[in-house]
Amino acid sequence: MIRVLIVSQLRLLRESLQAVLGGTGGVEPLLTDSSGDELLRVVREVRPRVALVDIDEPGGAGPPGSGLRAAELLTREAAGTEVVTLTAQRTPGRLREAMLAGVRGFATRDQAPGELAELIRRVAAGERVIDPDTAVAALHTVDNPLTEREQDVLRLTLVGLSTRLIARQLHLSSGTVRNYLSGAVRKLGCTNRLQAAARSMDSGWL
Repeated sequence: MIRVLIVSQLRLLRESLQAVLGGTGGVEPLLTDSSGDELLRVVREVRPRVALVDIDEPGGAGPPGSGLRAAELLTREAAGTEVVTLTAQRTPGRLREAMLAGVRGFATRDQAPGELAELIRRVAAGERVIDPDTAVAALHTVDNPLTEREQDVLRLTLVGLSTRLIARQLHLSSGTVRNYLSGAVRKLGCTNRLQAAARSMDSGWL
């Protein structure tokens, strides 16, 4: 029996996964919404073979990136527990974030229950397993066409800064910032800066 700890801030998701995985056979699902030191305490107490960590932010609950931080914490501190991340964002950028956190598996919320259970079994057996569709998308992602400065201005665009504030943050003129943004939008074939920033994030360039 593979003991799996489901880590998510969303109660509905936790309990749905518990019902799904519990019905597949060979998996004992346990639940927690803990983070940080409390999560480590839970893991050391229940000793799961696999931790299934939801890395999407549930409508603002929890600090930004808290799911990824939990995954990284467990890969670093929880010996004997393999980490699988769970996300609705099937993008190369999300995959890159998970791999940098050191996880052994990458699953998406739209996978069939049997597929998710099989992924968990394979990770528990020592394999590294990635959702196939995401892996294919990552292989087909083109090289980053953006300059370092274009990436800088797009990162600040993502957090909602205006051109004037971006210029102040980067010690540039507003006209220079507009030129960088225009260049990025043109290179990516987008219609505006927000679209260009979103595409860059999804492609793992930011």
